[in-house]
Amino acid sequence: MITNREEVIDKAFKVFLKMNYEKASISLLAKACGLTKTGIVYYFPHKLELFMAVADKFFIQLQNPNNKFDTPADTLAGFIEQYVAGVSKAMKSIVDMVDDGNNPYNCCPNFYYIHFLSQVRLYYPGIRQKLEEIFNNDFEMWTNVIQRAKDNGEIKKKTNVIETARIFRHIFYGISYEHAFLNGLNTDELRENFNYIYSLIKA
Repeated sequence: MITNREEVIDKAFKVFLKMNYEKASISLLAKACGLTKTGIVYYFPHKLELFMAVADKFFIQLQNPNNKFDTPADTLAGFIEQYVAGVSKAMKSIVDMVDDGNNPYNCCPNFYYIHFLSQVRLYYPGIRQKLEEIFNNDFEMWTNVIQRAKDNGEIKKKTNVIETARIFRHIFYGISYEHAFLNGLNTDELRENFNYIYSLIKA
């Protein structure tokens, strides 16, 4: 029997992951959580409140660079390994939770997560500001590491810090999106792409 708020959030995440927000009724969510309708309303009086709590835990907190990565490494090469490790850890936590073998149309857990993020963008009030904060923090982290690498002579002095940071980030988001439609993010390929860009700017 589900007895606490966090368990309700975790169970509801699995529902929202594979079902559109509009179709996920309170009754269906309650059943998935092992509760009566009254029981789930005790924790979350409105479906939107539950959805926002799920999004807070499995998107806003999980994807926050400050939670996703340790203090950035001293070198760009080290940070690349650190970044890939952080991505792998976040992805594994999602896959371990939601991959129950019930994957209609042979979709991978990563695809369901992309679907969930689309729902968050549509239904979470004020999400644009939170998204911008996440993206800006991630971009700032990359630019700081690349600037330090440039100042320390690790990479070429002519390196454009801003554009290089954008390239690293776009590689990550591009591969993540493409692979979500197939077998899920291949972090080995992500690392190879990062290291190729690094080889082009290395001093």
